[in-house]
Amino acid sequence: MVIQAESKPENWYLHQLSPQELGQFIDEARNGKENKKAFIGTVEDDAANRIKAVCGKDVSNIMLESEGVRHSYKRADHNLRDDDLLHVVDIVNTAVDIKLSVTTHQNNDCIEINKNIGGKITLVLELRIHYGGWIAQTIRSAVTCYRHKT
Repeated sequence: MVIQAESKPENWYLHQLSPQELGQFIDEARNGKENKKAFIGTVEDDAANRIKAVCGKDVSNIMLESEGVRHSYKRADHNLRDDDLLHVVDIVNTAVDIKLSVTTHQNNDCIEINKNIGGKITLVLELRIHYGGWIAQTIRSAVTCYRHKT
């Protein structure tokens, strides 16, 4: 399945990826050069309330960008396992260790979410409220994912 058709790049947000499609998206993003976006999940009500308590913003959907995937995995010091980004939706929806980051990305606030999944993982997620409440693990070194070394 083509995740994002070249002729209709605006339609990525209409289809939430299955776990199998997410794995394919991550594999392609790690080795590709294109910047594609993927709708990977929704923010559950309890998680949205925890995030809003931290940053005052309403969030509803979670996206992943291929440049963010490449950035997160290309740096050896990020210490990521092959399957770590498969857990983004679960981390967002179950983590209680959430704080407003000192980092911003393209003038958007970012949050840091920490969760223990076989070791501590930190996600730095951009809040794209002007896009209808999306949160994104996106491009640039300021927005990333890494696993803490034990």
